[in-house]
Amino acid sequence: MYWIFLLIFIIAVLIPDIIRHPIFFLDEERAEEIAIFLLGAIAFLVFIKNELLLLFHKKEKERDQKKIDQTVKDLVESYSYIGEVNRKMDIIMNIALGLADRSMLNKKKEKEIYESIANAANFLMKSESVTLRLVDIESLRVKKEIRTNGKHQVVKNEELSAMREETVVKKGQNCIIIASSRNINNIKGYLIISGYNEREQSNPKNIEILKVFASQAIFLYSYVNLDGNGKEC
Repeated sequence: MYWIFLLIFIIAVLIPDIIRHPIFFLDEERAEEIAIFLLGAIAFLVFIKNELLLLFHKKEKERDQKKIDQTVKDLVESYSYIGEVNRKMDIIMNIALGLADRSMLNKKKEKEIYESIANAANFLMKSESVTLRLVDIESLRVKKEIRTNGKHQVVKNEELSAMREETVVKKGQNCIIIASSRNINNIKGYLIISGYNEREQSNPKNIEILKVFASQAIFLYSYVNLDGNGKEC
């Protein structure tokens, strides 16, 4: 590009030596002026074309950089999602393994599993707090209640028992209630989640996992505290 400008400059300087006679109807002086003007116009057009080309490459580079940034962002989100899914699977497996080993089940271990269920629900929903409550839906007595740290929403047992049999999810004031899909000897499990993340709540997979947690809680309770006739041990 610089050689083109140098060539035009040299030709412009040599115009008086190149044009020594009138050209057509133009005298020598006028022909020199027009020739220098045309060379200047050519140099200007070459300059403009070069600037437009540079601008085009700059925009292409910016576009490519945005694509790269978006790709990196998508990869980070994908790895984050994979890590979170793996974490959720680890939580479920740990709880399931705790239930499977009957020889290790005692009152202390039972409480630890309840706490792990509540903490897992808290992690899953990125919530402020979680209450795991096992309720006798006939007498409305609380059989077990485990709370994580944080501010809790007050929910009465009457409200929990009023949830229809087919309803396992209910949104209350500043909280969401997840109920076990069934009851064992009239005992039903409820997860009361306060200050939850709306995005996590809208994920149907998370809700299904929470239903499993609520059901695991009543299975654990019946496993440890009820005899074969459904009476308290």
